[in-house]
Amino acid sequence: MKTLLHQLSLLVTRASLRFRPDAPSLQLKAGQLLHELGRFYEAYPALVTAVELAPEAAEGHFALGTTLAALGCLPEARIALARARRLEPANPDIAFALGNVYFECGDIELAVRAYERAIQLRPDHARAYFNLGHAFKEKGLLQQAAAAFRRALAVEPRFFKARFMLAYVYALMDLNNEAIEQYRLTISASPSYVKAYYNLGNCYLKKGQSQQALEAYYAILELDPGHARAHFAIGQALARSGRLAEALASFQEALALKNDFPECHLAYARALEAVGRIRAALHHFRVYVNDPSAQEHRDEVLAHIANLTRSLARRESTAEVRPFREPGAEAAM
Repeated sequence: MKTLLHQLSLLVTRASLRFRPDAPSLQLKAGQLLHELGRFYEAYPALVTAVELAPEAAEGHFALGTTLAALGCLPEARIALARARRLEPANPDIAFALGNVYFECGDIELAVRAYERAIQLRPDHARAYFNLGHAFKEKGLLQQAAAAFRRALAVEPRFFKARFMLAYVYALMDLNNEAIEQYRLTISASPSYVKAYYNLGNCYLKKGQSQQALEAYYAILELDPGHARAHFAIGQALARSGRLAEALASFQEALALKNDFPECHLAYARALEAVGRIRAALHHFRVYVNDPSAQEHRDEVLAHIANLTRSLARRESTAEVRPFREPGAEAAM
């Protein structure tokens, strides 16, 4: 319905522009409507014209900056939004948008200042607290990040993504009980939020509570049976519980869904080795080390492959040696 209203409004605005192409307010409105409709490339020339016709209007620079950001033109977006802020320094939306562009550019300290300015101008700006939390997390300031996410929730208690991030930061701080509580509250607010179930399961697994972890992971499969990482996580939890046959089946399911999954190849190889299937284990160890994205355990696994290969060769060599017996010796015994 909203899209239809935007489209109708755009038709009316464009009709008006035929008679008044030099009206900055009409060019601005056309650009804003096109932006709302996701037609950023069409929005851009209208907003450039609006700014040229009314260079003193902060709204035009602001709209142009947000469209440039949507197009991925971040340096140009910074310039447009900085001009908007100079023209209207008390506008919290401009400060917030500028913070987002700083964040995307990797200028986290400038992003923090912009978000704090937006909050100063609008103390109930939940989204600014939320993005400030992300900026603090990026800087490794976990206490400040948690505080920002809590403030976002104080303003907007049903902001489940802020609660999810609060849980995530608690987990980074090794506050597993607090993280579990917040993930469960996130799920209560958004029962289909798969990431919350997955991270909840990871927290339980970290505490050694394999059964609770499995319940969280199986809940993901009820929502998305083709979730390869959930099958992988189930395999890990089962392996830790000593249920290796079931773990192997889960790893196989994960790899059937997503073969380019180095972590799963490694876990599968270890489970195969544990049940004595050395040749199959070697295959998956080699798949892991040959994956360019597998870095963490590469040297360790390469050394393990060499040891397993030597051990397997000795075993097969020994198996080929048979004791010689004289014909009829067995009967004489």
